[in-house]
This record gives sequence, structure tokens and C-alpha cells, in this order.
Amino acid sequence: MKIKRENLKDIYTFSSVTELSLFLGIDRETLHERAKARGIELNGTYSEEDLSALRPEKNSALSQLNTEVDPKTEIELLKMKLEMLESELGFKDQQLDDRKQHIETLKSTLSKAEENFEKAQVSVDQQQHLQLATLQQLDKATSRVQRIEMQAEQKKHWWNFGRKSKGKETEED
Repeated sequence: MKIKRENLKDIYTFSSVTELSLFLGIDRETLHERAKARGIELNGTYSEEDLSALRPEKNSALSQLNTEVDPKTEIELLKMKLEMLESELGFKDQQLDDRKQHIETLKSTLSKAEENFEKAQVSVDQQQHLQLATLQQLDKATSRVQRIEMQAEQKKHWWNFGRKSKGKETEED
């Protein structure tokens, strides 16, 4: 028997109807009757639902009877169950490994994103400092220009004032 996962469901594969009947703990005739009654094709591949439908009911009178089982059959049945459990365990181990690898990938991606965020934050801080320094230099330059213009205007007024005064004095003289 082998187990594989398809579409989030376990698929069980048995090499023969006899192997399936031993696994379920029922005889072949009962297996065929149950499969026919429940519309399950005995093709070697079964879902968990198929196996559940084919298993004997726990409270049935037949299952409560103490029937003796041939020791060889019982050993064969136990070997199959052990093989199934080992297969399931291997499958679960693989799932765990896959999820651990996915978690590590996510951690790595998160770490890189945090590093990129920190770099972007540093870059933004540098740009803000540069912008502030540029604005301060612009303010200083604007202040100088305004002072120079004001001084030029004051000189201009003084010069004009002196010229007008002299012109008026000569006219009055």
C-alpha cells in the first residue's frame, strides 16, 4: 500500500483486493458487497472517504463477535498497518519539512524587507537634511539679496536726496 496527497486529500493505493480486504479486516466477499452497495469501484486507488465507507461499522454485531483469525493473516494485517502508518509518518515528515522551509523563506524575505525599509528610512532622512540645508542656504542668500537691495535703495535715496537739496538751493539762490 502507498499513500500520496492530491488536492489536499490522501490517496491510498493497494496492489490487490486481497491487500485491501486484509487492511480493512474483512473478507473479500464482504468487501465486494460493500463496494457494490456504496458505489465504490475496486480499482486499487481509494480516498479516505472510500476506505471509511468500506470499513466495518464499529457497533455491528459481526464486529463484536470474537472470531479467531489465522496468526499468519493477523501478522500480514499488522505488517500492512505498520507499512501504512510508516508511509503516513513519512508523508507528515515531508509536510513538516516543506513548511519549515517555507517558514525559513518567509523569514528571509521579511529580513530583507526590513533591511530595505531601514535603508529607505536612512535615505529619506538624508534627503530631508539636504532639503533643510538647501532651504537654509536659500534663506541666507535671500536675506543677503534683500539687505543689498535695501542698502542700494537707501544709498539711492540718500543720493537723490542730496541732489534734490542742492538743486533746490541753487534755484532758490
